[in-house]
Amino acid sequence: MISKGKLESMLFFDIETSGKYANYSEFQRADPAGAEIWKKKMNRLKIEDYAKGYETQVALFPEFGRIVCLSYGIWKNGEMNINTISNDDEEVTMKLIAGLFQKAAANGLSPTGWNIKNFDIPWVIRKIMNTGLPVPSCISTYDKKPWETSVIDLKEIWKSFSSLDVTFEEALYSMGIPTPKDDIDGSQVHENYHLGNIERIKTYCEKDVKTMIQLVEKIYEIHHPSISAAIR
Repeated sequence: MISKGKLESMLFFDIETSGKYANYSEFQRADPAGAEIWKKKMNRLKIEDYAKGYETQVALFPEFGRIVCLSYGIWKNGEMNINTISNDDEEVTMKLIAGLFQKAAANGLSPTGWNIKNFDIPWVIRKIMNTGLPVPSCISTYDKKPWETSVIDLKEIWKSFSSLDVTFEEALYSMGIPTPKDDIDGSQVHENYHLGNIERIKTYCEKDVKTMIQLVEKIYEIHHPSISAAIR
């Protein structure tokens, strides 16, 4: 259960991801060995069109993609602050992201988001390892039991004990909160990244974080003027 006090010790975050290359043909030219491994991946998923599969699936897999940006909401000086980490150089991006989670661990903050155990955190961990940096303790799963982590996954809270899947947008609809996907959604990030629409992606990512905070605020009837001012 999330209490009012707990809210101030939560690090809300969301990532947006894309493929490293604009399309499969570019992938083949730049990295033939990687493209062959991608074909094997598609075969295992029973996707026969490797090029179409690249367009629609690549942003799901950190081994073949990159983190475009990470937006986060954090309590600071009595206010909820929303910020975004993004850099053309993915190594720089990952060093900044690793630093964010190292600070979160040092300050006892709980990484919080929607479906982050299944998607965002695995992406962040693998990309941090790619960069050769240590994985911050607040997101590390190595040698830990599930109840020994401080991660708060809002999808788990929303689903309760249900085995039926539910989307973030569906949960927001149920709670009467407007969708943040009023411009683009996650399926369009890859295309927009390679078109150079980085600011559009960052805006979308920040909207997701703000809406997560609204969801928590509404579920637990947490009303704080500083939070409300930041997320409205």
